Amino acid sequence: AGARPRPTGCAGGASARTGAAPSLTASTQRLTLRNQHMMRDDVLPPSDTAADRSPYVISSALRTLRVLHAFALPPHRLGLADVVALLGLERNQAYRSLKTLEAAGFLRLEYDGRYVLTHVVHLLSAAVAQGRQASLVEIAAPFMNHLAVETGESVHLAALVGDQTVVLDKRESAQRVRLSSVVLGQTVPLHAGAVPKAILSVAPEELRERVLASLLELPRFGPRTATDPDALRRELDETRRRGYSISDGDFDGAARCAGAPLFDATGQVAGGISVGGPTFRVDDADLRRFGELVREAARGISRELRYLGRRRDPPDLVADAPHTAHPEPDPARSPEEDDR
Repeated sequence: AGARPRPTGCAGGASARTGAAPSLTASTQRLTLRNQHMMRDDVLPPSDTAADRSPYVISSALRTLRVLHAFALPPHRLGLADVVALLGLERNQAYRSLKTLEAAGFLRLEYDGRYVLTHVVHLLSAAVAQGRQASLVEIAAPFMNHLAVETGESVHLAALVGDQTVVLDKRESAQRVRLSSVVLGQTVPLHAGAVPKAILSVAPEELRERVLASLLELPRFGPRTATDPDALRRELDETRRRGYSISDGDFDGAARCAGAPLFDATGQVAGGISVGGPTFRVDDADLRRFGELVREAARGISRELRYLGRRRDPPDLVADAPHTAHPEPDPARSPEEDDR
């Protein structure tokens, strides 16, 4: 008997399909570029500022970094003509900047003549997230261990950074067939996968609507990836009501996962946690059980993050709260109280 194909998971597994960007027709590309022009002023750093004219600034290096910054715009895949149109550069300037970024390992030239970001950007994202989220990894560790033991499946932790999630930590299943490893620091958009959708369901309205408005420009990982903004909005509403998200083949056709959002001391969504396994092993009952377990784990982690924030406040403003790293829910508090 042949070996089963190894699923890549709900948190952004490394596979050829996951890494491939969706094909764009000429009309779709033109629409994308028009939308990019509308977003440009909000995303790209301004040019011709006082900093540009500083004698200490290397103008060619600054121009090249602005080209790199342009890849923050959907579909995160640009050719020479796209960069010229977006930034108003001369062709030779844009070409030299692209080749410099390629030589430095930040960009890779694809078969269609367009450039995409490489894993080097993931490493930088991990550095940003780890510097800010070290306490999240530490606090989540016992809860992740408990989930992995309780379910026997893979567990992932991710932080919200900008309009993407960044994988911070993981626990792999001990079973022979499991979700394949993700790269720590890997970034995943917010429209597909258990953790991204859990985060998006409770994200600020401005971010949620921005993702929904750009849905057709975001990667389509398979036939179940959401392409209808209204349908995804309804799914996010149900996720928020239920307390956990479900990823059933929308990120990887061979994986089923459940995820829940994490909240920091200010009450803002900070990241998410998920648990899941291959579709042949995770049935509907398992998925519901995973959802309940991951929801309780997320509540425990969020509670610990709140306690951490309180301990960092001046003692005369906020009383110190008791601390526990045990991953079981607090029996003295109801889920409704935790939600508040």
